[in-house]
Amino acid sequence: MEMPPDLTWRVLDHDGFIGHMGPVALARAGENDWRFRLDLEKRHMNMGGVCHGGVSLSLLDTGMGGAAWQSADFARCATIQLDSHFIAAAKEGQRLEGKAWIIRRTAELAFVEGELWAGGRQTMRASGIWKYLSKG
Repeated sequence: MEMPPDLTWRVLDHDGFIGHMGPVALARAGENDWRFRLDLEKRHMNMGGVCHGGVSLSLLDTGMGGAAWQSADFARCATIQLDSHFIAAAKEGQRLEGKAWIIRRTAELAFVEGELWAGGRQTMRASGIWKYLSKG
């Protein structure tokens, strides 16, 4: 997967879970095109020496949720369903790069698809649903 040049990256690094995993960077690449990335370190590996599945799933959840969040003018949202398929392993030192796009959005829900790539190979695909939360 190629990243479009000159993206404006927003670093999602804070005291919560993403701060422990990241930093994760998110960018809008087009009208319905979001990109995200994480540089894989030793702490992201499982006992088999490849990227832990939970890291990949968390990155997709974050990137796809970020797409739902930005597509609705930064409305808070929560994952209510996430279906994933592991395809290949990513390794330490690689950049795990993701892409997300909105399939459909209503006032209450966003239906999102996404994928991860590392070292020129697709490593994961997912689809999910995000619910927009009321203010309060």
